[in-house]
Amino acid sequence: MTDKLNGNSGQTSVLRALFALPAFRNAAHGSTSSSQALGQLAALAMTSVALALRFYLDPLLPPGFPYLTFFPCVVITGFVWGIFPAITSAVLSGLASWYWFIQPSESFSVDGPAATALAFYVFVVATDIGLLYLALRALGAQVRSREALATALEMQQLVSQEIDHRLKNLMATINGLVSMLRKHASSPQELADQLRHRINGLSNSIALLRGVVEGERISVRRAIRTALNPLGLMESERVTLEGPDLTISPNGLIPLNLILHELGTNSVKHGAFSNQSGKLRLSWEIVNHDDDKPMLFLVWSEKAGRDVSPPQRTGFGTDLLDRMSRSLGGGCEFAFDGEGLTARLSMQSAHILDGYSDQP
Repeated sequence: MTDKLNGNSGQTSVLRALFALPAFRNAAHGSTSSSQALGQLAALAMTSVALALRFYLDPLLPPGFPYLTFFPCVVITGFVWGIFPAITSAVLSGLASWYWFIQPSESFSVDGPAATALAFYVFVVATDIGLLYLALRALGAQVRSREALATALEMQQLVSQEIDHRLKNLMATINGLVSMLRKHASSPQELADQLRHRINGLSNSIALLRGVVEGERISVRRAIRTALNPLGLMESERVTLEGPDLTISPNGLIPLNLILHELGTNSVKHGAFSNQSGKLRLSWEIVNHDDDKPMLFLVWSEKAGRDVSPPQRTGFGTDLLDRMSRSLGGGCEFAFDGEGLTARLSMQSAHILDGYSDQP
């Protein structure tokens, strides 16, 4: 594909030579004030050389060649420096030839022959400059199209690599889920049901992940709402979200979704949302330590509206939350105060948030 875009080596060499000239560079990428000023100075210099050369050749030429050196001057100026310098050179050359080399000399008088000669000059230089303008414009459009196509191909490759990386992470996460579920499921049917339930929860974070790949900013608050909304929790006024405006990273999106989906599912089955009076407060904050890396602390606090007893055994949910938080460089703690569950999870900010680095 790159070879097709760049062409063969001979074409590439010719293009390099052409784009060493200001006219072609400006046609492709636009001119600057300095390049325009330099082009005007070059037009003045080129016209001066053409005038000096015409004076030198005048004794050797028969009458009727007033533009002999000026036509090449206009064409070369336009080819090297661009259209506007060519126009300047054409105007100066026309005035010089009219004054010195069209009879009567050293005057700007116009008679029939002089008018014919001037009309011929205007026609020729206008044609030359017009054709050069069309050629430069076409070349500039072609170069910009090639650059746009190359940029689009680079972006496509980058997005493909990013998607491939995220899919590998997703497959690794699903593989870990299967391994954990096998330890807690009592039958193949329970394993399938549990796995289907978790994969359905992941589907919501995949939509956000696509936005992250395309450059969209996903806040922690939005990620929380996306994870809890399918469970019906965000439709209730019994949920309070409190925390700063932070941007979640692509690597942290899926683990956070699994954590929240697990906590939310447990709340619907056994906790605050298993009745009509429970409440949930979900808060997050960044804690900086002088001798440690910045940590994101997430606190899930339920008030069930009734007495809640701690579980008699550690199940899949506890195992999942512990593993997910540890994979993000932190840990988790659970507490039951008689009114409901309080889960405190810590995660290294560099593992879950954008704008943080592993380096101290």
